[in-house]
Order: sequence, then structure tokens, then C-alpha cells
Amino acid sequence: MVGTIYGLTEGLQKKDDRYKLVKKVGVVGDTISKHNHPEAYVLFTVVKGKVKVFLNDIEEHIVEPGKLLNFDGNNYINAEFLENSEVFVTLITK
Repeated sequence: MVGTIYGLTEGLQKKDDRYKLVKKVGVVGDTISKHNHPEAYVLFTVVKGKVKVFLNDIEEHIVEPGKLLNFDGNNYINAEFLENSEVFVTLITK
């Protein structure tokens, strides 16, 4: 087979030496604590709901389906779920 289908439950979906894919699920008011991923470039994709993302505590982004937030993992991220949401975080190894 050429392709692989994943069940996409919450948590780590796939990891190898080139990238890591994580699914996060949250309800209104849940947060993602401040952290960074200096080893990676980050793609933050909301597939359901709406999430407010802060980069370095100063830059604010509202991410919802149809939008993709991309940033260098040297920067710090923290977030708040504005709606019940599902998010995929792709970490691409530098």
C-alpha cells in the first residue's frame, strides 16, 4: 500500500525523523500552556471550532477552519479554546 489511514484520536498521531503530528481536543475555556518547539517549524490547523493563539505573549491570532497558522518553533505559543475545538499541530523538523 502507498497510503496509510490513521484513526486520529487525541494525542500523538505520527512521528518520524522529519515530522510529528499531534491532535489536540478542547472545550471552551481550555488552554494550551506556554511552550516552544525550537527543533521545528510549526503548522497549527484548527479543523473544528475556534482557538485564540498567542505567540511570544504579544502576537494574537484567531485560528478557525480554513485558516493555517505557521511559525518558527523558536517562538513561544500558548492558546485558549474559544469554542469546542479540534486542532492538528504539525512539527516539521528543521
